[in-house]
Amino acid sequence: MKLEVLREIIKKKENKNEFAIVTNLATGNSEIFESGKSLSKDFEKFTDQINAFYQSKKNGIIEGTDIFVESYIRPIKVIIVGAVHIAQYLVDFANSLNFEISVIDPRGYFATEQRFPGMEIINKWPNEAFKEIETDSNTALIALTHDPKIDDPALQH
Repeated sequence: MKLEVLREIIKKKENKNEFAIVTNLATGNSEIFESGKSLSKDFEKFTDQINAFYQSKKNGIIEGTDIFVESYIRPIKVIIVGAVHIAQYLVDFANSLNFEISVIDPRGYFATEQRFPGMEIINKWPNEAFKEIETDSNTALIALTHDPKIDDPALQH
């Protein structure tokens, strides 16, 4: 793999961009694939298959070829609404999977740095908190309070 490709990979990972690395295992030639961008002539005839791997967020070899596709996705963002007891264990589990974690709870006595060390804590009502939080297809929402005043606005977001 060429040094400029490695530098571009590092930059994209630092910026949390989604992309795939496409490598011809026979020649060692690699390039970066991004949705909507053209590939070089070495890979352009495989665009549909590469895009299928990329869209499914999977890695693999295109059947009948030496073309390997390695997809890189942004870390999954987990938003936990309700800093209840079970949320502490859930945060530990999600953190072990390298997820980005935010805890939302307007009740400051539950959502504290002491109970959730190192996590993003948002002491606001969900309808206010979600004005500041960007969500996308890599975002999971977990509502835990069992209080409709807190959970329902988050679920409606």
